[in-house]
Amino acid sequence: MSQLIDILILLDQQSVIHQILFSEGFSDDKLRVEILRWQGVEITKIPDMAWDFSQGTVRWNGLRFELLRFSLNSFTQCLLLRREPLRERLMEAALDFMDDGIQLYGPDASIQFFNCATKQLLDIPPEDSAEGQHLLDLFLVDKEFSTTLTALRTQMPIHNRFDCYKSTSGKDLATVNSSYPVCRADGSLMGTITLERDISMVRRQLPDLQDIQRTLTSHLSSTLLGEKTTRYSLDDLIGSSPQMRAAVNLARQMAPKNFNVLIQGETGTGKELFAQGIHSLSSRRNEKFVAVNCAAFPESLIEGMLFGTVKGAFTGSTDKAGLLEAANHGTLFLDELNSMSLSMQAKLLRVLEEGTLQRVGSTKEIQVDIRVLSSCNQDAFALAESGALRRDLFYRLASAVVEIPPLRERMEDLEELVWHFVRERGPRSAQPVETIEPDFWTHLRQYSWPGNVRELFHILECSVSVAKQGVLRQCDLPVYFLRHSTPLTQTPPSAVVSSPKAAFQKGLDGLVQEYERQILSQAYLACGKNATQTAELLKISRQSFQYYKKKYDL
Repeated sequence: MSQLIDILILLDQQSVIHQILFSEGFSDDKLRVEILRWQGVEITKIPDMAWDFSQGTVRWNGLRFELLRFSLNSFTQCLLLRREPLRERLMEAALDFMDDGIQLYGPDASIQFFNCATKQLLDIPPEDSAEGQHLLDLFLVDKEFSTTLTALRTQMPIHNRFDCYKSTSGKDLATVNSSYPVCRADGSLMGTITLERDISMVRRQLPDLQDIQRTLTSHLSSTLLGEKTTRYSLDDLIGSSPQMRAAVNLARQMAPKNFNVLIQGETGTGKELFAQGIHSLSSRRNEKFVAVNCAAFPESLIEGMLFGTVKGAFTGSTDKAGLLEAANHGTLFLDELNSMSLSMQAKLLRVLEEGTLQRVGSTKEIQVDIRVLSSCNQDAFALAESGALRRDLFYRLASAVVEIPPLRERMEDLEELVWHFVRERGPRSAQPVETIEPDFWTHLRQYSWPGNVRELFHILECSVSVAKQGVLRQCDLPVYFLRHSTPLTQTPPSAVVSSPKAAFQKGLDGLVQEYERQILSQAYLACGKNATQTAELLKISRQSFQYYKKKYDL
């Protein structure tokens, strides 16, 4: 930080220097020695010295000082010199070159600095300064929703929040804002840095970013570019329950080893997050992570997707590498392995045992070196016992089995998961949630969560989007969740009415259809909205489920 005064010089009536004093913060000993040589010299005769008293500056030996001159008495004059705050001037210039609006605020929301882009956004003349004014002097914003005021109040960063508001000059603004609190070493709040962008700023930046991407891509290999194929690590997993800690610890132990790992858990428990976390800690972390949802591809397509094809193998086929080749030297994640047919399991087993594959329609062997992570949404050992999963494939893929507990078995993690979503993953356009009422918690805790964490986050996203004044209430929960937030074993909601006769007003057909819709809806959620799995769970054909799905608008 620059000193207010660096050097004090006292002159006699003939402008001869008779005393030189330095501030405590003046640490340039070499420069101190050279300046002390001025003592006894008339100021206009100091070599290489250029005084400009009208502008209040002095230049000497390539250095520039700000100058203040005044008389102490009729015999003595005083010169106060301050080295030009070069770093601060360069920082201000750098911020002015930025296309984003950059705003610096003190802890009381007083404006410390607006760069040129911010002034342009607010129609402030470049030569004018907003310094010292309060944020609310320039922006007509909701105090509770303002990105900057929220960051100062909570001392938590706010990322990419959308807001529509007016400036005090009457200009309509629609911007995306981020604010980052800055604290001193002792933890006290110093202020915040706010970034503001409107659509015109984004449009100006896009061509430059595209040019930079093309330049880098043309000069660097994919390895040097550091392309990441995973987004999550094991540190991103939320939960302190013993079951969750045990699963994460086992995953950490297995990650550095080159073993194939099978991840077992219900739909929505976060199996792919575990897989990505294992890959990111493995020796293959700089290679590709390729995820394949085995339930997403019909039997007729999955072989070509996995093994690749050659031109002429079938009508319309082309020379194309499969996902196994794409994962070579990296990690292949086979999600919902139990959805793969037994014949495809046999072909996959051969690749794992031989380390080679053949594209569909080709006799050429291609060497592959991959680590396989897989997942099942049912008990894998039971699947192997029943024959739904080949035993030899199970033994090959399950060197270790990581079991992810369902949410209903680790309800002590519910509060941590909810606050994580509210603070980190909630809709950016929503008002920040700071309070959750007891009735809201009650409904969350009494539910069995067949869709697990995925379903929880879906419910929270809906609730946060409609919450008012930063408070989550029971009325913010989706209506369909409130209707089905009790277990199926309890009395159906339609039967809980004030009059015994009123319970039957819909008639037998109406009551049966209502209960049928409830069963189908909960089964569909429990299977992660996967029609094939829902049909299997309910022991009906896929076509029948599609009929019911359309009938009840699931």
